[in-house]
Amino acid sequence: MHFLCGLLIGAALLGGPRGNADTIVVNDATPLIRAEYQSLARKLAVRPAFIPTTGNRLEVLRSGQAYSEHLYSDFRSAQELIELELFLLGRDPDGRQACNILFKKIKEGVEVRYIHDNFGNFFDSIFDGRPVFTGFYDSLSIGGFKVRNISPLWEIDPAWANPNWRNHRKINIIDKKVAYTGGMNITVGSISGWGDTMLRITGSAVQSLRGILLLNWNDLAHSKADRDEQAIVVAGPALCSDGPIVQAVADGPDQPAFMMEETMVWVLDNAREYVWLETPYFLPSRPLFKAMKRASERGVDVRLLVPLVSDMTSFDPAYRSSLKDCLDIGVHVYYRNPPFNHSKTFLCDDYILNVGSSNYDRLSLESLYEVNVLVYDEAAALDHKAYLLDAMKDASEADYSTVASWDSKERFQQFLLGFISPFL
Repeated sequence: MHFLCGLLIGAALLGGPRGNADTIVVNDATPLIRAEYQSLARKLAVRPAFIPTTGNRLEVLRSGQAYSEHLYSDFRSAQELIELELFLLGRDPDGRQACNILFKKIKEGVEVRYIHDNFGNFFDSIFDGRPVFTGFYDSLSIGGFKVRNISPLWEIDPAWANPNWRNHRKINIIDKKVAYTGGMNITVGSISGWGDTMLRITGSAVQSLRGILLLNWNDLAHSKADRDEQAIVVAGPALCSDGPIVQAVADGPDQPAFMMEETMVWVLDNAREYVWLETPYFLPSRPLFKAMKRASERGVDVRLLVPLVSDMTSFDPAYRSSLKDCLDIGVHVYYRNPPFNHSKTFLCDDYILNVGSSNYDRLSLESLYEVNVLVYDEAAALDHKAYLLDAMKDASEADYSTVASWDSKERFQQFLLGFISPFL
């Protein structure tokens, strides 16, 4: 059966238009998704790159060590092209290690492209107490990186009019064959510090993620000649499933709607048994909170797993401010003990697993450039369910006694931080 599926998928890929080397032919796997979730897949498929595909292989990486081992191995194996779209590429030891590998690949003739978020990297260094003007990012271009900057600090840019327009996406693509996406940057925090979740993907979904990466790469091009056009052609419905069905979806100012917020609202409104959410920062938008309330009132088991202490401790009172509201609507809140975990996932009814860059707060859901991957697959869902259950065993479930323990200082900090919470 798998052999037959391979033949059918291969025929579709080879049978498409041959006039343009960048034309990608895919089959729409929506009909292979369970019937009750097909409307979600159709709702999200606003671009050809967002079409669900089959013929994929996934590895779920839940530590920086696993991520870096796989990623650096793929970097070293690259033959032609490495593409990076990252919120943070650190000037710390882990960031430098990755860059040194990439500098070596450039000398071997591999092209390295990097979409750099000036705003994020600049202020992350300030908050973490690192020197800012060290020439580290200039050295990337000098060393051969092809760098395109989002929100340049030296220009009048919409990021200054609206500092929420930051590029929070994390996508790494090697030779158009292997893709990584999820919550991890290339920094000491992500690689050597805390827990997080990343997907390593091979198969049709790599082209979907590359289509998303090219949105910003081409938008930042200075001329038409600097663009890298990619046409994804949907040949028709997929005839059989070969591996997990994957749907990559971008979010942000370049999309027609708040894609992740609408995804989560749909899932909560249509869940039958449970929706479990994992996020490092929780400041829900009104639509998300209302959907959580509706789901809980229907008897859906809604759980939220968040860190007890975040990497931005000054803002922790803001992240605790919605606890009582969650308890009031019947959401089970689990506080994860250190070390900090940066994962952004949700799981629904042993079938849908989402891994992405979106935090479940207003900033990510309604402002930032983000990318998320929905996996429609029972085996992947059950594997992640076992992981979340283990994490909850080691966490502390909050209750009203947690709220009662807050002193006046905590409550005052929550009040003050409420004014800036849309920017956190």
